[in-house]
Amino acid sequence: MPDDNLTNDRMTNPMTKANDTLNNIALQVIDLMKENGTQWTKPWKNAVAEYGEPRSAKNRAYTGINRLNLGLVMACAGYSSPIFGTFKQWKSLGANVKKGSKGIAVIFYSKSMIKDKETGETKAIPLIKTFTVFNADQVENWSGAFLPVETPSIQDWDNILTADQLLNDTTAVINYVSQNDAFYSPAKDLIQLPKREQFKNASGFYGTALHELIHWTGHTSRLERKFGTRFGSDEYAFEELIAELGAAMLSNITKVDAEPRADHAVYLNSWIQCLSDNPKAILKAASMAEKASQFVIDTTSNIKMRAA
Repeated sequence: MPDDNLTNDRMTNPMTKANDTLNNIALQVIDLMKENGTQWTKPWKNAVAEYGEPRSAKNRAYTGINRLNLGLVMACAGYSSPIFGTFKQWKSLGANVKKGSKGIAVIFYSKSMIKDKETGETKAIPLIKTFTVFNADQVENWSGAFLPVETPSIQDWDNILTADQLLNDTTAVINYVSQNDAFYSPAKDLIQLPKREQFKNASGFYGTALHELIHWTGHTSRLERKFGTRFGSDEYAFEELIAELGAAMLSNITKVDAEPRADHAVYLNSWIQCLSDNPKAILKAASMAEKASQFVIDTTSNIKMRAA
């Protein structure tokens, strides 16, 4: 019978389980990159666009690496529901996890306040836990009800926004110039895009615009990311990975089929090598992309800040 914490889970170091989870996610992303090239996020985007963002049995949106991972699980496993819950959560809702169902590991971070014995100062110690969740397609007798949440959600990612509204409402300076270059200039703090009529289709335009909008969030006056000054460097390629993930997240939110630019293919091998050498990089990239995406939403005039 499946359970949240199996016997061998209790005997395993939490950090080891978290690392194993990140390794599996990184391998999944690498496989998608090798199979789909620059369109590696498309299976995830398609699944989320059709069925909705991954949500918990408390009807709360997953964020960061869990949002990316569970979206990929939905796509690869063919689940038609975006709802996930632990064995105990489903049981408390009167549902039964089907025998033989394989759970998915999610990562939960928290902080524990402890008092330093030598200095007497109180400091926060980061804690990491993994939980096993099951998709609603893996359970029986679920009525569709959700568990109550401890704190009400102010805002989530379910707003139906248009990409044009997002571009118009953001405080970013966007110049449309009759040329082929698209870029964000940190020095001038502006985005430059070709004119709309120069793009072959809406997917190409929005994919480019949202990508550059994510770069814009990394300015020193905003989220202060390291861009990297040399083309092809690790920092440069990593920022591009953040922008690709962030653009994919924004395209889900704005309900547009935004595709990556063809020239982003030059980063694929760098991303694959980066994730192969350091699987934890996908956690950092997904977290930064999530933060950047929410920053863009929060800067629009009509959208309130989403609850953490």
